[in-house]
Amino acid sequence: MSDVVDVEDTEDLECALEDDRTARRRVAIHDIAPGADWNEVEEAILTRRSIRKFKGRQPPAHLIRRILEMGRFAPSQGNCQPWSFVVVRDREMIAEMEQYCVAVCQNMTAGIDYTNYESGSEQRAAILQNTQVLNRQNPNSFHPVPMTAIKSIAKGRFAVFHKAPTVILILVDKRGVGVPEVDVGVVGTNIVLAAQSLGLGTCWVGFSRLLSSNTALCEKLGVAAPFEIAEAICVGYSIGNPAQQPVSRQTHEIIWWEGGQKEVLY
Repeated sequence: MSDVVDVEDTEDLECALEDDRTARRRVAIHDIAPGADWNEVEEAILTRRSIRKFKGRQPPAHLIRRILEMGRFAPSQGNCQPWSFVVVRDREMIAEMEQYCVAVCQNMTAGIDYTNYESGSEQRAAILQNTQVLNRQNPNSFHPVPMTAIKSIAKGRFAVFHKAPTVILILVDKRGVGVPEVDVGVVGTNIVLAAQSLGLGTCWVGFSRLLSSNTALCEKLGVAAPFEIAEAICVGYSIGNPAQQPVSRQTHEIIWWEGGQKEVLY
């Protein structure tokens, strides 16, 4: 038998292998032309709205499990997955959660809302000074936006959980790698976008963290160290068509580096 290798056969084989590699590389690349229509994921992002008016109808349990599965597949730093979920679909339990948050807001306004006291009074001056100190120490929590909401909640003009039939509590493991709160934010984003794609409305509720100060309620909910409540997401069927309502979004400056050149885009 001859050991001579046909050069043409070898070249043909190498060309075939290269063609195969090129074909496989191209399969992984989606060629999208400028100005192409939004795809389904982009549509879900663009049409999502924060829902604060829900129908009384309870979403099927299998849909809630489905959106939680999308949350479970969220990326996390070091794949640490520093989260856990508590699903509350019991109306009495949600009402108890609501009542406690309202009570906390009422107590807070009594100690930080200087507008409750007459102008020029010593009490007003003392409360104002206290509020300014708290604002400097924690500008995020004492920002005018949450402070306005706290007043509305305390006066019964704003429901904490928006009378939603389902509330998902997202718990964070403080031992997580890096910044676990960021991972929780990614999880929540997966959940709200999955819900949007399934015809469900959602709303983030940061005031859910107030529940952490109620030991008995946390025990009922199954919240225990090292986990604590980070956020809540209300879920249900929205009233009306919120996607028709325009949402203001600021255009931010973008620094764009490419080919050794720096540009500023908007």
